[in-house]
Amino acid sequence: MKKFYSLSLAVLFLATGAVVNGQKQSNEVTGVSTDGNMLKSTTVYDLIRLKIENQYIYDATVIYYYDSFSDGYGREDSHKMFNSSEKIPEIFTRIGNEAMAINGFSALEGKSYVSVPISVRNRIYDECTIKATLDDFNDEYDVVLEDKELGKYTNLRTSEYTYTPLVLGSEHERFVLHLSRSARVVTSVLEGFAQEEPVLVRSDYGQVQVTVDEKLLAGPGPEGRIDIYSQNGRMVTSRRAAGFNQIELAGGQLYIVSVTVGNHRTTKKIAVR
Repeated sequence: MKKFYSLSLAVLFLATGAVVNGQKQSNEVTGVSTDGNMLKSTTVYDLIRLKIENQYIYDATVIYYYDSFSDGYGREDSHKMFNSSEKIPEIFTRIGNEAMAINGFSALEGKSYVSVPISVRNRIYDECTIKATLDDFNDEYDVVLEDKELGKYTNLRTSEYTYTPLVLGSEHERFVLHLSRSARVVTSVLEGFAQEEPVLVRSDYGQVQVTVDEKLLAGPGPEGRIDIYSQNGRMVTSRRAAGFNQIELAGGQLYIVSVTVGNHRTTKKIAVR
């Protein structure tokens, strides 16, 4: 009889594994869970939940931002509890050498770009998919996953990323999550406010938009230039800077935009969807 029930449970596990969380974890202080439940906190965080799954089962990790959090280890963080089953793919972040299932960072306010290394652990060569839940994340930011081994970039707001492990065990250097403040701002709204910066760099679908203050352009010195580089440092395009510049670029990639006008230089890393 024991063998019958063991076999039945194994079959049930395989049949429903794709919708079962390999390891549900929560933070007792903030009430945030990898499974998507707010246990007791009503505080609104800028929160990203990353999910990795294969044909059997899934795992999840949380990255979230709040003004009272620190970028080092704090009460808002929870260590990763690893699974015993080799079939379960795992995803987590790290603080130093410590694996985190839930990782809090200081508030995004005032930051145009941040990145977070993403670790995975695979113990079988099975196709895996990484996706993001962004219902509670700031919609002013693009969320792009970089696969450094294959040189691929995926906008997790609109897509998911599927990969096959190149090696078994933990990979800490393969994936990076890039968060860049997006350009989804109506131009007419911008015109109603004084620019806080002499050079504004924004991204949109398939393009970068650069706005340069006319007073800066009228100042002494050589003409303004806009230089755009790929992630590996290759120049993609270079052109003279005008007051408003709209530059078409390939989507799904990260670029380094350098704007030089006289003695003023602005350099920003930005994701183009």
